[in-house]
Amino acid sequence: SCLVGSEMCIRDRLIRGGLSDVLTEEDKDYFLKVVSHAEFEEISNAAHMVAGDKNDIFSKAVEKFLVKNN
Repeated sequence: SCLVGSEMCIRDRLIRGGLSDVLTEEDKDYFLKVVSHAEFEEISNAAHMVAGDKNDIFSKAVEKFLVKNN
């Protein structure tokens, strides 16, 4: 989302491990409702510590987000 009359924009992306037992579907849905401009990506076969479980896939997801929003 961008501030009116400003060049400042805030981009958000929630990345969830598909096997996470910490971030529930309800938590994800609530976050996306509250932060309605946020993007969401789920990394299958990763638990809650996505960056540690699937570092290469996580890094690519972050890079894709940054390139898209830069």
